[in-house]
Amino acid sequence: MLSRATHAGPRRGTVVTGITAAVVAVTLGVAGALSLHAPSADARTAREAGVSRVAHLGRMAALAPASTLGAAVGTTALGLRTPYYEPPALADPQNPGVIVNSGPDQPDPFVFVQSGRYYLFTSRDQVPQNVPVRSATVFGQWGAPSDALPDTPAWATPDTMWAPDVAQFGDHYMMYFTSELAGSSQPTMCIGDAISTNPAGPYIPSQTPFVCQLSMGGSIDPRVFVDSNGQDSMIWKSDQNSLKTNIPTAIWSQPLSADGLHLLGAPTEIFSPEEAWQNAIVEAPQMVLVNGAYYLFYSGGWFNQTSYAIGVARCTGPGGPCHDTSSKPFLASNAQGAGPGEESVFSNSAGIWMLYTPWSSALPNPGPPRPVAMAHLGFGPEGPYLAEPLETGSKG
Repeated sequence: MLSRATHAGPRRGTVVTGITAAVVAVTLGVAGALSLHAPSADARTAREAGVSRVAHLGRMAALAPASTLGAAVGTTALGLRTPYYEPPALADPQNPGVIVNSGPDQPDPFVFVQSGRYYLFTSRDQVPQNVPVRSATVFGQWGAPSDALPDTPAWATPDTMWAPDVAQFGDHYMMYFTSELAGSSQPTMCIGDAISTNPAGPYIPSQTPFVCQLSMGGSIDPRVFVDSNGQDSMIWKSDQNSLKTNIPTAIWSQPLSADGLHLLGAPTEIFSPEEAWQNAIVEAPQMVLVNGAYYLFYSGGWFNQTSYAIGVARCTGPGGPCHDTSSKPFLASNAQGAGPGEESVFSNSAGIWMLYTPWSSALPNPGPPRPVAMAHLGFGPEGPYLAEPLETGSKG
């Protein structure tokens, strides 16, 4: 990725939705009346009070972070039923998903699900927030965005926040994000961390980077994975392509402390480009554990080209190694948009879903604004596949 500097600044235009919010609600079958809590004033004092001493209470399955599909997948606590891992395969690969949000440019979509409420986090878009977050009890019927990370950390350049990830650790929430390192001789991206007592924030950032591989051009695209034994890991990309060389990028993994505030041990490289279509770049990692198998969804290629696409690798575990399941992309340019990527995976009572953003929602002219798109996933013996959308969520 081009260190994502081009993501900042004003956006233009709007996205014409491919499906109405009402249809999305029927497709997902979402229900719930939990109100979005106002941001807690206690969040700012959480880190000052020594939140690193907060005991890890373990994740209840019903509150499992949407970014991970670990041991809780397939359990009744998450409302998933085993037969829905193998729904009918998609009949028309040229129409793999639906556009679920009509609004400003919204790259890097990530959904956190808790108690019947969806929180959609994206990179900075047309609104002035550092990390826009929208909330809804009916998926797609988002409220007005608020800023989940209103204060820029001391180490970061203002107005350069991208690729948010949110996970719950005991009685607090952690946000991991990408930002540009202030004062660097060339644009360098690093990963930061921030804490809150509310999933929507405000999150209070640490004043030093969480991960920053300076010798590799920086670090971007953080994502938390929870293994079946409850061990958390941070997975991310080293940003060698920002150095403008042909050095391949890599995906890394490292265990997290029980409170999410510290990395444990040493980082391990778990995946690197293996196919020509990846153009020596793999990024936006998202690991899931389904039916005992570890899969790494990722984006490959330059994010601002129509050849950008989503791939899948199979891993021996969160510490790798991982290898491609196919020589071809899992999801490439199609009638719904060019250059799909920046994917994340979440689950609800109706199934397992992949969010992503095409570089453009209209071929053949790629470019922002980028919509939020969503595809239904199935998992069979050979791994994940694009599945037919559900007509109703009542089956879940």
